[in-house]
Amino acid sequence: MALIPQPPQGTTPYTPPTPEQIEYKAKYDKWSDQAALRIVVGDCLLAENFAATKAWILAWPIATALYQSPYSARYWEGTQTERANIPFYTVAQCVESVIPQIMQGLFYDDPPFMVEERAGTTATAARAVGAVLAYQLKDIEFRRELELGIRNAVLFGTNIWKWGWESFPISRPYYKRANPPVTVKNKPGLDDITLHDADDEIVEEWVDEWVDRPFFENIVNLRHVMVDPGLNVPDIRKARYVEHRLYLRYEDLEKWRERPGFTIPSREELVSYLQTPQEPTVQATGEVMARNPLWDARAEPRYEDTSIDPFEHPFEVLERWDNGSYMVVLQRKMVLCNTENHLGCIPFLSINWWEVPEAFYGLGLAKTIGSEQRLQQGTTNVWLDGLALNLNGIYKRKRGKSIPTQSIRVSPGKIVEVDDMDDFQPLERLPAVPEVGLAIQMSMARAEAASGANELITQGAIPAAGRTSMGRTATGANLLASGTASRMESWVDKLANQVIVPLLYKMHELNCALLPTKTLKYILDDEMKQQYDGDIIDILNARVKFDISAGARMQARRNMAQALPILTQFLMGPEIVQSLAIEGKKVEVKEVIRMFFQSSGWKNYNDVVVAMTKEDMQRWQQAQGMGKIQQQAQAKATLAQQQFQQKQQLLDQENYARAGRDMLRAAVEKSGEPEAITGEPGSVGFGSEA
Repeated sequence: MALIPQPPQGTTPYTPPTPEQIEYKAKYDKWSDQAALRIVVGDCLLAENFAATKAWILAWPIATALYQSPYSARYWEGTQTERANIPFYTVAQCVESVIPQIMQGLFYDDPPFMVEERAGTTATAARAVGAVLAYQLKDIEFRRELELGIRNAVLFGTNIWKWGWESFPISRPYYKRANPPVTVKNKPGLDDITLHDADDEIVEEWVDEWVDRPFFENIVNLRHVMVDPGLNVPDIRKARYVEHRLYLRYEDLEKWRERPGFTIPSREELVSYLQTPQEPTVQATGEVMARNPLWDARAEPRYEDTSIDPFEHPFEVLERWDNGSYMVVLQRKMVLCNTENHLGCIPFLSINWWEVPEAFYGLGLAKTIGSEQRLQQGTTNVWLDGLALNLNGIYKRKRGKSIPTQSIRVSPGKIVEVDDMDDFQPLERLPAVPEVGLAIQMSMARAEAASGANELITQGAIPAAGRTSMGRTATGANLLASGTASRMESWVDKLANQVIVPLLYKMHELNCALLPTKTLKYILDDEMKQQYDGDIIDILNARVKFDISAGARMQARRNMAQALPILTQFLMGPEIVQSLAIEGKKVEVKEVIRMFFQSSGWKNYNDVVVAMTKEDMQRWQQAQGMGKIQQQAQAKATLAQQQFQQKQQLLDQENYARAGRDMLRAAVEKSGEPEAITGEPGSVGFGSEA
């Protein structure tokens, strides 16, 4: 049963558009539905065939087997005796050693980004923008989606994420008391008293809400996205077009019914397609791969029915994005949407582990060190086979004599009967090759050099003897740590510049255009406790700059934190304060405190620096009043003390002057005393020498 009537006779969706359709495109600046169907399906086949060839060149199928390193029984030829087959997990070990270092370096701070205001934007508005984005990143589980994508990039060499906007209704429980509380008025200046019912019965109600938010999801499999085969740079945003294959169920298509520009078949039609015989699901050619049930842990392909529920039957949906248009095709037969791309860009982001010149896809650890894992596993198993042969060796015997009836196995006290002592002898063998261990160590060293997963610094294990002696000294350990950190920081910087920062800009643009004002206020006031008192328009018109506080930027941030006390002491100096006051400026102390909180990593600034309550203001004013009284009293006491000291100084000066006058008078009187008594001048007079 066909989903819809087939295209007109003589045409197929796989051929290029006709001249009439090209004229239609030139006239109306959009493709007709029939031409859109041809383009979506044709480009899908081109891109899918191209990706299929690159999958084997870049070892994507082999990467899955190397990562899981399956065990399979091996037997000696012609026997049921097992040979050694120890699995090695070199690729998985390197992948899982590198990812924690990347995540730790990337999420050194929470949130993992910084917001800086541009000209015309206040610092308060910029912080509000950062608070909204931080809340949304946690709401959409950004860290988990990013980690899943990083694992794909490290293993396969490339990963793709998709971003956009989603709106959907939800119902959540809301609890309240059955009997509303009673409020009793209190004395003036005191808070009112709330009295609750003695039974305190709680009832549950369901509240319907509408969620509007951006989304960011990891593309689980590279084959889910078909990229323009002509893209020769490792950035999917520069592709001419990108197609995303989805497999949707009945409920998924119903959710799309409310999307503007979509034409979804009626519910009756969709239900008829689910009835027997069902509309067959179009299988993705690039995703058709055999899964070994003995060791492959992957889930069933998306196009398979994994439930007997007919409403869980999958339908193939192809999305085609370019900078100007957005087309959606169902089952390669029906156009669901053919409209303008309102985002104005391709909503995908990508990253490579090792970039390849003139190529979009990159090299992963499965490609670069997969051969080392095979070497280690093969060498070790052959070496163990040699040990097994030495422990249970091969025997030789003369033909026609002492014929054993079965294989001879060695065991304590074993007796083998022979006709002649020389008839049955063990075959001499060489000892196990001692160079095997050295070869494995050298292979591990090459794997670490290629992946950056240093055994001492990244994996937390001590290298085997002979690998390196640098870790024995502090200088050598620091060199190893700095070398590993620089490689990780370089890749983290690339991830930040190519994925995270562009996503933040797009999320801010989507919030300004689509986020309801009610939701914006809820995030700021109830969730982030920013207590934003400015105008919402300032947030919507905010021009900000995003940066990531990770990678090579971490060292710069540490340097800033170390210099902050010196900077604060400089800004609070009296000379600086006076100089700024002359220019009509001041140092914003609140912003300096915020800098201390941000650099130290504490996130409770809004709980420490809070607005005063009325009671706090009253106490502050009273304290200020008491302080003024104390200052006045202290000033009076100081003035009285100064006046007393001045009086004492005046009295001392007057006493000194009186004493000088008395001494002078006494000397004058003494010098005139002989003449007054005898009538003759004395032999020694005033001022004369003795």
